Amino acid sequence: MKLTLLGVYGPFPAPGSGCSSYLVEDGETKILLDCGSGAVSKYRTVYPGPLALDAIVLSHMHADHAGEIDLIRYILEFGLGRKPLPVFSPEIERLSYPVFDPILVSDGSEAKVGSLSLRFIEVRHAVRTVGVRITDRNGRSLFYTGDTGLFDGLIDAAKDADLLLADACLVDESNPKFLKNHMTLNQVEKLRKDANCKRAILTHRFGDAPGLLPLSDPLCEHAVEGAVYEI
Repeated sequence: MKLTLLGVYGPFPAPGSGCSSYLVEDGETKILLDCGSGAVSKYRTVYPGPLALDAIVLSHMHADHAGEIDLIRYILEFGLGRKPLPVFSPEIERLSYPVFDPILVSDGSEAKVGSLSLRFIEVRHAVRTVGVRITDRNGRSLFYTGDTGLFDGLIDAAKDADLLLADACLVDESNPKFLKNHMTLNQVEKLRKDANCKRAILTHRFGDAPGLLPLSDPLCEHAVEGAVYEI
């Protein structure tokens, strides 16, 4: 399984960059995981031509995670990709177009897309949001948190994952209001250790941050757009 970081910022991008969007591949199977701003352009840089996706997974419908779903609709309406395209989401009201096959997911939902198995967990955010564990045919796994505050259920959901892809736009715990909806850098490092994940990527970087703070866990790293990981 391969992970490509298309966009890594939130809630808005840095200049010339994009918001949360990731491409997961296993053999011929391709899943777009979230589609924040810049997702279409960055995907088409990797794969020019028709939209060769087997499914889209939306963690939630905030613009920095799903803002380009309508652009993908336009692509499909012009015949430049598979249709109807399965779209897994905790809310499907915006997906009622013939080019989409909207699939409502909730806590414990499971699905199969090509060679990849998906299991969803409802997480803690301002709107209905899911994290997802993606497992390939060899048992290698990626767990994506989506936007969430830290809670005990994340440990079981991420347990022994080969790669933890964690939204972590907060640098400290000084604002309790934001902590309900997002994790800090320290919390992601703790989650990786408690869940025994082999490595972690901290994404959803704040688009106006002056720089990246150092991480204390050598198995954690900051997300960089365009980076590719073999899982």
